[in-house]
Formats: sequence, structure tokens, C-alpha cells
Amino acid sequence: MSLRLQSSLDAWGREDFTRVLRDELLRTDALFAPLQKAVAHGSHALVEQTQLMLLGGAEQCGVLQFDVGASYFSITPGCACEADPTPMSELVEFATLRIRIARGSADATVQVLDD
Repeated sequence: MSLRLQSSLDAWGREDFTRVLRDELLRTDALFAPLQKAVAHGSHALVEQTQLMLLGGAEQCGVLQFDVGASYFSITPGCACEADPTPMSELVEFATLRIRIARGSADATVQVLDD
């Protein structure tokens, strides 16, 4: 299934760009896989409360490319047994994502940038 980010493309350059991008990425379920890959402290990414910060971007050859910082939470779920010593606390996570959107089609990719 291809990812299309038309609303985000239309919002590029506006003050509400990161909000539109976040909402569209959540709506298309495009955040879970890259953020799950980037989990460093827990074992399961929680993407619903993800906050994005634009780190920079440019357009070249009809492709909009930009990096965003993603702050989110993860958990390490226990077995939910009565004597389970594993606390169900949320752990703070951060990842840098590179997003590319084609101007003509709004086809997009989201990848994790390794540290």
C-alpha cells in the first residue's frame, strides 16, 4: 500500500504544517512502523501522543524532503499477572524521521534516520 500525504503537501510552508503532518500520519497509520523500529527504551511504540518538530527541509526536482524530530512514548508490557513485577510505565522516546513527498502525486515515504 502506498502512502499519500496530500494534506501535508498542501500545508507545506504554513504555520500549521507540523500539526497537519502529524494528523495525516496518524490517520494513515504511517507512524507506527518507523517509530517501532526506533524504540530504544521500551518494546512497543505508543504513537497516539507523538509530537513532531520540523528540523529542516527543502524541495528539489519535484520532491519535498524534510526531517522531523518525533517525541513519543513506548512501554514494556508485562504479563498482567497478579505478581508481575513489571511496571506499566511509559518511557520517553525520540527519533528523527526523513519524509519525502512527491509534488505531482503526493506519494510519500517515511524513514528513520539512524543516530
